[in-house]
This record gives sequence, C-alpha cells and structure tokens, in this order.
Amino acid sequence: MARARVLILWNQLDDDVVELWRRDGRRSPDWDPNLIVEPWDTVAEEIEQIVECVREAGYDAKAVNIRDNFETLMDTVRSERADVVMNLIEWFHDDLEHETHVPAMFELLNQSYTGNRPLALSLCQKKPQAKSLLAAAGLPVPRGLLVDLKMGRAPDDLALNYPLIVKPAFDDASGGIDAGSVVRDRASLDKRVELVVGAHKMPALIEEFIEGREIHCAILGNSPPTPLPLYEMRFKPNGVDNEGRPLPNIITYRAKWDPYSRDYYAMESKCPVDDLGDDLSARIQAVAVRAYLALGCRDYARVDMRLDAQGNPYILEVNPNPDLADGCAFAQCVRASGRTYAQAIQEIVGYALDRARNKPQREPAPSENLLREYVAQRSGGRSTR
Repeated sequence: MARARVLILWNQLDDDVVELWRRDGRRSPDWDPNLIVEPWDTVAEEIEQIVECVREAGYDAKAVNIRDNFETLMDTVRSERADVVMNLIEWFHDDLEHETHVPAMFELLNQSYTGNRPLALSLCQKKPQAKSLLAAAGLPVPRGLLVDLKMGRAPDDLALNYPLIVKPAFDDASGGIDAGSVVRDRASLDKRVELVVGAHKMPALIEEFIEGREIHCAILGNSPPTPLPLYEMRFKPNGVDNEGRPLPNIITYRAKWDPYSRDYYAMESKCPVDDLGDDLSARIQAVAVRAYLALGCRDYARVDMRLDAQGNPYILEVNPNPDLADGCAFAQCVRASGRTYAQAIQEIVGYALDRARNKPQREPAPSENLLREYVAQRSGGRSTR
C-alpha cells in the first residue's frame, strides 16, 4: 500500500527576523544587558520540525515555501498530487482577506487540507461579526461597538463602562495592541480611536475591558471536539513598555513577537492552570467548545477568554489555525493533555486524511479550468499542467 503523501505549505518572503537577530549576535535587550534572551527557532526550522513529525507517522512529507507567489502555489499543489495539504499559510500578498482565499482554492481543486475552512477563517478574522454570532448563540462576549471609517469617532452616547479596550476590528496576532489600547476616559478613547482608524486604516472595535485573568482553551478534533487543558497568561505587576508607559494586563503585539521588549517580560505563561477548580475549568472548556462549533471551526483552534471579578468567562476571540510551532501556547496545551507534540501534528493530518479517503471522486469542475486559464495568463501563457 502506497504511503500517504502530505504537502506542507507555508509562506515567507522577507528575511526571517530570527536570522537577523542571529546575524547581529543579539543576546540581550538594550534595556538590560544582564538578561539573556532564550533563542527562538526560525520559521523554516519550525516547519522542518513539523515535517519530521509527519514522517514519524509513516507518511511521505514535503514542505514548500510558496514565497507569496500564486503560480508557485498552484503549480505545487497540482504537481505534487498530495493526499493532504497541511495549510500553514497565514497571510498572502499582505492582504488579510487573502488568507481565506488559499483554502478556498483548495476547495475548488477538491484538495483535502488541514485546518479551518474559508468561512470560519473569515468570520474569526472579523471580530465584530464573530462577536455577533457568538452572542446570538447565547455565549458571553464583552459589550462593545464598532466605529467604522466613515464615523471616525465613538458616538457621544457611548453606553459602555470604562475601562475600555480599543482594537483594530479585523487584525489578528495582537496587531495594533500596545500600552495605550486600554483607555479610562473620553479623551483617551477619542485619541485611540483616531489612531486605529487613521494609522491602521481599519474600523475600531471598542469593548468593555474585562480586567480579570486571561485563560486560553485550545481545542483539537471534530467528532466531538476535545478541549485541551487550559493555558493562562499571567501578568506581572508594575510592567512598563519600552517607552516607559505602564502596561495594562493585556498581551501586546511586542509581548507576543519581540523577545527584546519589556512587554515580553511583563507576563509569563502557566499550563495547565491548576487553581481554577474543576467546575470552573469545565465551564470554561464548555464555553470554548460551543464557540468553536458556533463559528464552524474544525480540526484545531484556540479560544481566548477573560474572567470577570465573579469568575465568569468572556470570549475575547476565536483563533482558527493558531500557530502550531513547538514553543507556542497550543503546543503547551497539547503536552498538558498527555500527547506528544508529534502526536498532535499527526492527529491534525489524520483528520484531513480521513476526509480525503471518504470524499467521492469526480472529474475536474469547470471552476478548476478557470483557475488553470488564469494562471496561464498570469504566467505569460505558460502551461501549468
């Protein structure tokens, strides 16, 4: 019996920032030369580790960086003829909307792939729409409102209670979140909304800020989805950012992506969370699974929540296709569940393989011929067959 073929697709065009750090010999942040920064893997190294996990299961695995090129993406999918594509493409052409178009192309080509479908990806990316659906499903979300580009500022009759948090409505990975995102008066609110709408060119989502503990619930699987042990981001007191501004208890962009920043060291993770009690932990996990189902997620996702003063969970966002790198939150939850990292990667591939084995075979649809013609035109008439 032929071994299943798994094609792992990722997308990186610019130099890896980790390579730049290594090249510069950076070991310590400027603000504390005695602090040694733990080394990070490059994206290529993270992908190679995933390749090895897939091969451990006995599958043929190949990784391809499509380098932000649609022709490369199409040519690779068609020439490799893989049983499953592992979709690790998180952005395309520097346009948030295009992230959903990649799996949509897989659907048109009848290509089985891992992770969430286009609709779930699109809904989760659009925070206001996702919050509306979650609320309609009876799930707890912070009260809030949207300031679109035409409005430009929050209404005078705000009807929300301070403190508030202001976020770019359609960004992810903590984009646009920093020490100034939490506001406690009208002047600060107007200034922050102006920044989001003006600098980010994006509607601003204003929400009541839930000041309690931040708990994340990773979910794996489909029938039924399995909530993994909970993960908490704990905030250290009196944190400041690189400009000396006091940090509210939030995960800023720098805290997530810049290990040389003060933000990064203003928090620490805990997994599993062992002081919530069984009843509250089970309630948080149940809310996470309901959110996963309400937004049509599949295979894996992470639901981020905060607890209010009474211990009630509120959903901040649902992250479809969260980062699968070994050092990230999802991997910590996987290990806390008793799985190895490799087992979780293999489970995710297995869901897509099951779909590939159970789908009916068919002739190429007319839409596939349109895609071929489009690629041929873009490549100067060169055949992509």
